[in-house]
Amino acid sequence: MLAAFCAAGVPVLAAAQSELSVYGYLDLGIAKESGSPARLDRGYNNWLGIRGKEQLGNGLTALFNLETRFKPDTGETERPLKALQGESTVGLTSALLGTLRFGRALTPLWHTIWMYEPWANSGFNASLAAYQTGRYSSDGIRDEELDYADFSRVSDAIFYSTPTLSGLTVHASAKIDRDVRDRRRVAGLSIDYTRSGFSGMLAYEKNANSDTIRLLGASYKFGRLTLMGSYARNRRWQETRERTYVVAATYAFGANTLRTGYGSNRENGNHKMSVGYIRHLSKRTGLYADLYRERIEGSSNGAAVGITHSF
Repeated sequence: MLAAFCAAGVPVLAAAQSELSVYGYLDLGIAKESGSPARLDRGYNNWLGIRGKEQLGNGLTALFNLETRFKPDTGETERPLKALQGESTVGLTSALLGTLRFGRALTPLWHTIWMYEPWANSGFNASLAAYQTGRYSSDGIRDEELDYADFSRVSDAIFYSTPTLSGLTVHASAKIDRDVRDRRRVAGLSIDYTRSGFSGMLAYEKNANSDTIRLLGASYKFGRLTLMGSYARNRRWQETRERTYVVAATYAFGANTLRTGYGSNRENGNHKMSVGYIRHLSKRTGLYADLYRERIEGSSNGAAVGITHSF
């Protein structure tokens, strides 16, 4: 595959044109949960990135993406051990051959899973992310020592996405380097389909601990109403299987969006119900309010209000 990309660009070394952009996302608000004091915290991950591409001719484009993650309430990096926690990739793309990247990025499992949860798989406050994938992690061995920096990402890896054909795209990734503690190389595959208001994904991944996950996600838009959900089965090495699911919906009217969802873990009985409201002040800025109730060894209630801005 790499040879095909190289061959496509050989005759056009003098035809390059470059583009560069800075992008980012900010989310910060006040959250309060049962038994805990109110806190200033993010409702979604915050990032600052630089990405660029260079037109090489013959339909071939070079690209890169560098993205850091941070905590806007303190200015700290999100994961001290990973300055470019979000992504650091370089690669080539072509309408005929697809996209090939090298470096660090989200695995195919996590690349589009956010589309099937109203809080975009944030993992904070009202989010039902824990009921999409349960205890599964894309590393599975060094999670605590890395402060979960590789929970949904893989480093030292190769990533490939096919061209989209009739709404169908296949994504694959594999870790090239292998740590002495790894039972196997991290590898994953997802098949994504989007057409006529319907989106769906089927994903499979095996992590460095040899844990596996299979996940099915789907959504359908009926005018202003979007129904969505996911179901996953994962198995940690030498442990029992875990089954989790999410059912959810959003309803958009004017500059407003209502969102609600329910998630459940069939293995331990944990579950969570969330409702929320977003007021879109512009295409880039929004205000949100969320309420949620979760049962994990007892029940707890939570509420959050905040503001988001993208650029």
